[in-house]
Amino acid sequence: MSGPAGDGSRQERRAGALAPTDAGLDELLARPLADADLDRATGELAAPISARARRAMSVLAVRAGGELLAIPSMDVAKVVPPARVHRVPHRSNEVLLGIANHDGELLLCMSLEAALGVPRADRRAKPALVVIGDVRDRWAFEVDEVVGVLDVAEGASREAPVTVTASRNGCIARLAGTESGEAALLDVQGLASIFRGAVG
Repeated sequence: MSGPAGDGSRQERRAGALAPTDAGLDELLARPLADADLDRATGELAAPISARARRAMSVLAVRAGGELLAIPSMDVAKVVPPARVHRVPHRSNEVLLGIANHDGELLLCMSLEAALGVPRADRRAKPALVVIGDVRDRWAFEVDEVVGVLDVAEGASREAPVTVTASRNGCIARLAGTESGEAALLDVQGLASIFRGAVG
């Protein structure tokens, strides 16, 4: 008999301890919205879906060649651990490193740094293999590390200076402000074009 009664009293004490927190949360949720907040929320919902989609862009932020780079998430097929790269006789060059097998899929492995014209680090901190493109036009390249998937807010990007665009073989069109710093936004189509040229 004493057991259940004790359990009941403990439950009451716990409920009593939580009551002030619950009451504060109820007060917070019941608080009316300020007019400015209401107007902003209404405007967000009233905007066309296409316009809302443009307000933030998801990117995969990586580090390579001593730079912070951003790849539009929609262009990233997957990120996998580095694999052993086998050179292709008479075809491998500074951009085309060779072929790697990942889970039965043969991936053309490229050098991102060579394609961009930037030096490669002597040692990669946390190497990863980034795969871009679709099944018919897929490319893989190793990066120093993956920072993560970040959102670039509307208005948080600017046109890259001509010096940056020219020195990166035209593969950087914009600079994007992220929570990890300003990143060079990769032009995936331009990068894929360089990769295709290296394959011949």
